[in-house]
Amino acid sequence: MQANGMQQPLRILELYSGIGGMRVAAKESGLQFDIVGSYEINTTALEVYQHNFPKTPKAYNIMGLTLDHLESLSPDVIMMSPPCQPFTRQGLKRDVEDTRTSSLLHLISLLEKLSHPPKMILLENVAGFEKSLAREQLMEMLRSKNYVWQEFLLSPTEFGIPNSRLRYYLLAKQQLYPFCLDVSNEIKEELTACLCIRRERDIQAPVLPDAREICANCGKPVINSLQNLLRDFHGNINNELHQPRKSYSDLSLSLSSFMESDINVEPYLLKDKVLSKYCMILDIVDRESKRSCCFTKGYGHYVEGTGSVIKGNSDLDVDEVYNKLSRLELGDPKRLDLLKQLKFRYFTASEILRLMCFPKWFSFPPSLTMKQKYRVLGNSINILVVTSLLLILCER
Repeated sequence: MQANGMQQPLRILELYSGIGGMRVAAKESGLQFDIVGSYEINTTALEVYQHNFPKTPKAYNIMGLTLDHLESLSPDVIMMSPPCQPFTRQGLKRDVEDTRTSSLLHLISLLEKLSHPPKMILLENVAGFEKSLAREQLMEMLRSKNYVWQEFLLSPTEFGIPNSRLRYYLLAKQQLYPFCLDVSNEIKEELTACLCIRRERDIQAPVLPDAREICANCGKPVINSLQNLLRDFHGNINNELHQPRKSYSDLSLSLSSFMESDINVEPYLLKDKVLSKYCMILDIVDRESKRSCCFTKGYGHYVEGTGSVIKGNSDLDVDEVYNKLSRLELGDPKRLDLLKQLKFRYFTASEILRLMCFPKWFSFPPSLTMKQKYRVLGNSINILVVTSLLLILCER
């Protein structure tokens, strides 16, 4: 039996597959798996998916999924990231009344009727889903089909990534397949597994096969596969890894670790109109910053609340420039001259990919525009977070 407790490759059904984030997470986990089906209707996302997984069959619309076909797929795991707009303020929080929720409700109705439901379910959505009627219907199905589950609200910052992206996660397992963590009805706002930085020699197999190692520092269960994943991912910060009793959430990685060096910044510079109108609400970072805001699908098109911008001129201090701005009249042309000296630019799509922890081999087809890349990235997932949760879900 494999370390994760599975004998055969996992049969994964990927729903709302987007650009392939869930499949990438499964690949990065090191688990043996087969994709038995992939469902997505966004043509741009499908183009990116096919570019990175060219042998994948054409994806389908979930509304066309029938009970018989779902039974025939016989998935061990369903991984999904349903549309988040019905549960956001921008989407008016219409919840189950939003047509974009129809496919999720259809899926829930199918799962209620399955004679052999999947062993495990991993769902990602926007923070706010936990307060929805759609989530209540999902919980009813899980109860009726004898699942045990744990819900989380997690951000990549907890895993040592300098990017805020708070998301709702559900891990559900059939009662026959026990969790490696204690579960509760409470939605946890931090991971309930050990995230302390542990050197490889500190990780040992339990004396008894079914025993769980509890971290003496944080008091949480130690999941060796999760520890290995995080240590491998953060392998470029060896000095940090040898500091005892420190959590991955305490790592202070700068954005420079995720940024491109030799690029033509001209296409990414903020336009004069944007600088003049929105300079006071920009979220500004530089290469040495150790944080960034969540990137949404409106990044590069809208300004407020869509993501951070980079100060390209390292010789100028933002506070000093803005102090000078405050002493100038709004219509003074010198304001724009001052702002342009800071060389504010958008993150490139490749930089956002890195902050969302996509591996280096993942790329965009050359046909996509900058706007298309930003849109599909805004709808995607953080790979490190989902990979971590998948390992926990599949651990005995």
